[in-house]
Amino acid sequence: MGRRKFYGRWFLAAAKAQALWKPALKNPNFQKQVDRLSVLALPDFGIGATVLFSRLETNFASIIVSLNEEDETLVEEFAMMAAMGFFVLTGERYQMVIPPRLNMEGVKTAALKLAETEDENYFLHPEYLVATVQYSQAKEWQVRLRHMDEGHRCADRKLLLS
Repeated sequence: MGRRKFYGRWFLAAAKAQALWKPALKNPNFQKQVDRLSVLALPDFGIGATVLFSRLETNFASIIVSLNEEDETLVEEFAMMAAMGFFVLTGERYQMVIPPRLNMEGVKTAALKLAETEDENYFLHPEYLVATVQYSQAKEWQVRLRHMDEGHRCADRKLLLS
């Protein structure tokens, strides 16, 4: 699948996740279980996908999502999107993928997993849900991937995901 087609399908999946998220929040029981997720801003998977993609656009190789992001919602959206299947852990890094089974149950489960990370001080801990590496290690991967031939990088991705 070509890069443009992949990204188009990935954005359509993000729009579908958002379309599933909105009616899920209309359920009072579910909304109460995940109310902590909307304290700063209500997660929006379309916006999250756009922000993540805009970072990818600089080199089409990789992005770094820091746990110290100014926009905490982005980290939370990333964690939920990983739980929904938008990112798959391969080794010590994540690969963008089209979620194979995106449905209401998966969206709710991802939100509930994040909500369950709330501590006694009412802070969410998305880092409990995703694998992390030191920032310096992430930068090393970013440089390595940026300098790798695109065909080689895509072949490696295909191998890692199969």
